[in-house]
Amino acid sequence: MKYTIEEVAAKAGVSKATVSRVMNGTASVTEETRTKVEAIIKKLNYEPNLNARKLAGGSGGSLALVLEESSDEFFSNPFWKLVVDGFISYAASHNQHPVLFFHAKSEPDNDLVKALIRGNYDAIAIFGWHHDIKVLEKLVPKQMRIVFGGRQGESSRFTYVGVDNVIGGEIATQHLIEQGCRNILHISGDLTVESSRERLQGYRNAHKRAGLKVKERNIIEGDYSRETAQRVLTKYLNKYDDLDGLFAANDLTGLGAMETLQEMGYGIPADVRVVGFDGTDLSKTSKPPLSTVAQPSRMLGSEVARQLMLPSNERLVNVSLPLELIVRESSRSS
Repeated sequence: MKYTIEEVAAKAGVSKATVSRVMNGTASVTEETRTKVEAIIKKLNYEPNLNARKLAGGSGGSLALVLEESSDEFFSNPFWKLVVDGFISYAASHNQHPVLFFHAKSEPDNDLVKALIRGNYDAIAIFGWHHDIKVLEKLVPKQMRIVFGGRQGESSRFTYVGVDNVIGGEIATQHLIEQGCRNILHISGDLTVESSRERLQGYRNAHKRAGLKVKERNIIEGDYSRETAQRVLTKYLNKYDDLDGLFAANDLTGLGAMETLQEMGYGIPADVRVVGFDGTDLSKTSKPPLSTVAQPSRMLGSEVARQLMLPSNERLVNVSLPLELIVRESSRSS
């Protein structure tokens, strides 16, 4: 027998709106009420009518998660795995059915928008965006709800969930300065990505605050991958040998940098202190363990999903997530 939301509400002794709030997680209810409603839902094996929910102004269950990275990047970088896991887990627990899109950086934005329109998606999460957000604002239909994972510059239409990458870059660089480093190298991420530019700005800000001059030769562009970090650092070390600190734009870059430094005879942290960014599990198991500015990756994914699933008449806001400096052997004073 198929039950309706009205029948679930009646058996739980609450309103239909309360059942909806419990299922969507869109407003607070008491723990007692939540437990009672969830028990009735489970007992009746209630499944929501997705078309009715869509007509009522909610999400009908068609969410898209767009990752503007290659599938290789997704499978090699544990940061993305945590983000996607957080997104999918939250959506699935609220009877939503997300679809994962890989959008190549080289593909036109218009192609992506056309695919999303054809798919008739209620709401879209976008992570790792490399292009001009103003262009996307012009292409996307007004009724399409989009939330970005990470700040993408100033936007009059789209909101984001993410950390303050400028502050994160400052925290990492300031830590190295406090450890006595005065010639700090920064291997950035892909500078077409906002997070990369912001972390670089944080690196510059920390130098300025400490009264230190930034050497432009000490800023080299990577792409958030281990292999590129190894290649660009090897080239740098063949010309210069006076660095004493290194801020890597993410943990994979930091791990690749440490491997190259060790292969070329540098001690870590005796000769060069290293800090990464993201707080992935790989940073715990490297040799030596990598200091990192940790961000709540799984929470990033789940919070983006929660934002997308809010009622259509509820105004979305930007959400800032916390950062934490985790100091390990790679940068710690002996």
